Amino acid sequence: FTGSPGTGKTTVGLKMADILYQLGYIKKGHLLTVTRDDLVGQYIGHTAPKTKEVLKKAMGGVLFIDEAYYLYKPDNERDYGSEAIEILLQVMENQRDELVVI
Repeated sequence: FTGSPGTGKTTVGLKMADILYQLGYIKKGHLLTVTRDDLVGQYIGHTAPKTKEVLKKAMGGVLFIDEAYYLYKPDNERDYGSEAIEILLQVMENQRDELVVI
């Protein structure tokens, strides 16, 4: 989803979670909204546990990553956003029946 702040992106995500639950595509109807700060650590070794904990909470429902484009910062070689993306992609592939990511 795209749009300026306050245009209802999170609300649409919540509605999508409800619809997917009612259609039987997800086990739980919950939506977990996170930002870069919830997924990416500031030091080596902090990103993987943070990302995995978020994914654990989101299982069975919908993970909504608000402003997901901030995860990747190619101009900063000491940024750990790419590690979070790698973990997200792996889980999205291997556990596709247990999680929807928006």
